[in-house]
Amino acid sequence: MDDTVKFTSVSVVFGLIAGILSAIFSIGIFGFKNDVLGLLIGICFIYLLLKSTDKIVSEEMDRSQKIWDCIMPFFFTWVIAWTLLTHYL
Repeated sequence: MDDTVKFTSVSVVFGLIAGILSAIFSIGIFGFKNDVLGLLIGICFIYLLLKSTDKIVSEEMDRSQKIWDCIMPFFFTWVIAWTLLTHYL
């Protein structure tokens, strides 16, 4: 499997998980509402994602390829999931 497909797939899954967790803390299911904690969850997930990409690849990637194959799919999936779940739950 190509490295680009691996990165995009892992990024989308991480984005969905981070979006769900961010929405949980934004809505206040656990008894308190905190949007900043939702943002910190997304930042922590992107840090873990970038650290794990070095272990997935078979060859070295440049920074622009990491941005387009890893960060952008994560960011868009995370924001869309967070927004939809916050507004519809």
